[in-house]
Amino acid sequence: MTMASTEDEELAFGRFALWPRRRVLLADGAAVELGARAFDLLEVLVRADGELVTKETLLDRVWPGVVVEENNLHAQVAAIRRVFGPDRDVLLTVAGRGYRLALPVLRRLVAEGARGDSGSLPQLSVIVLPFASLGGGAGEDQLADGVTESLTTDLAQALVGGVVVSRSTAVAYRDRAVTARRIGEELGVRYLLEGSVAAQADRIRVNAQLIDATTDTHLWAERFDHPRDGDALAAQDAIVGRLTRMAVLRIIDADARRAGAEAAPDAAGLALRAWAAATTARMSAEGFGAARDMFRHALSLDPGSLEAAAGLAEAETYAVMNGLTPASEREARLAEAQDLADRVLAARPDHLGALRARAVALRALGRFQRAILAAEAVLALCPGDPPACREVGLNQLYLGDPEEAVRRFRQADLSGPHDPARWTWMQGLGRALMQMGRDAEAVAALRLAVEGNPAWARGHALLAAALWLNGEHPEARDHYAEFARRVPDAEARVPSRSSPVPADRISEAYHRHDARILRALGDLEAGLPKQ
Repeated sequence: MTMASTEDEELAFGRFALWPRRRVLLADGAAVELGARAFDLLEVLVRADGELVTKETLLDRVWPGVVVEENNLHAQVAAIRRVFGPDRDVLLTVAGRGYRLALPVLRRLVAEGARGDSGSLPQLSVIVLPFASLGGGAGEDQLADGVTESLTTDLAQALVGGVVVSRSTAVAYRDRAVTARRIGEELGVRYLLEGSVAAQADRIRVNAQLIDATTDTHLWAERFDHPRDGDALAAQDAIVGRLTRMAVLRIIDADARRAGAEAAPDAAGLALRAWAAATTARMSAEGFGAARDMFRHALSLDPGSLEAAAGLAEAETYAVMNGLTPASEREARLAEAQDLADRVLAARPDHLGALRARAVALRALGRFQRAILAAEAVLALCPGDPPACREVGLNQLYLGDPEEAVRRFRQADLSGPHDPARWTWMQGLGRALMQMGRDAEAVAALRLAVEGNPAWARGHALLAAALWLNGEHPEARDHYAEFARRVPDAEARVPSRSSPVPADRISEAYHRHDARILRALGDLEAGLPKQ
């Protein structure tokens, strides 16, 4: 069974919007009549996004395989201009060559059956303004342009259910003294992301800020330095990965707050609120329960919602992997999550949420190599995605390669140093470092994991083990006592009883590397006061 997409693409320009799937042209939100040939011609011009389209191209695209006179083309252009009325001049004639549309085009997805309203602000819409180069040299200008272009591309992939204004439209605002509110009104976008890049001899300094265009207020700003080690593309990927992740988190949070303020949010609004709740849940039973309920409610309102289906798939897989699902329901919940992810990917093969859910489900089943491939598919679309890097790292751990796992966990942290889910890759990093005998480094990583989510009981156990192996026995006993307080059942504290993956699929190398951790936990358990 596949999930039929209930979304159409909207191509909005000025007061008009084109819905190609339903072959509808809207003017000020109302449908207007346009003949079939004229509609095809207009779609070609709109998709060109302001670029010249030659007469030869138009004849070939609108009348494929048919020889027609050029006056037929002139007649269809005239039909479009009649529909445009007072805006007829936005369809420009380039003498002797062809035509072009002199308006920026905004692309977004709209629900099947939705009422056209080109004057309303689309949810999750953002424009990446050209990043300024503060160095002034050709290399610095190239870096700033590269960051802008890659950030636009990666945000378009990562901002599920949203729309990112094309790079060609954004360039028109370079060096223009225009307020955020004005840009929002002109393009119908809700958020602006802007910044600057300054390259020095040994580092690259990046400033970025996210602005709500409807209120002209700052939602987030960050300044950070990245080492300049000679690999310009690697530096660019790291910078873009970090900016993409933080911008997506902030935009989703802001739009979720908007949806929460509505008396009766629709399926898209509920899915947004659920994504925000899942992101900040830190694997708590209450937080994930609320997120799952909202995703299910969104699906009941719109069974075809790809965002709600992908979100529920992710929420269910994470709940299973973190012990928030009863053992008796584990198999059924994983099967449901896989089915949801498969249905979303059948309609949209590049959906990051569904790809992440598939990767986690495969890890839960012990299919580590396939899980890595699923996570790598996310990274191919959005390099540096922290959850995908974490998934590769965890699977590499189970395959017995802690060195590669450490590299992937550090890659996740490079893109998500302030991410609410940071503790999830820090605990993996700590475990991998312990397996390699680098206990002091493991202590530092696991302190960050516990600080990021002190309610996660097993984080205290892992930190206790690292401290014990590093010779810090008094503090190790304190953290293990905290673990025992949170997990009072001694049987439940046995590591083999809480493995999130099938033990028989874990590599022998992993078991060998993990033996010293298990011995430390055994010593700490034996040292607990007798009840």
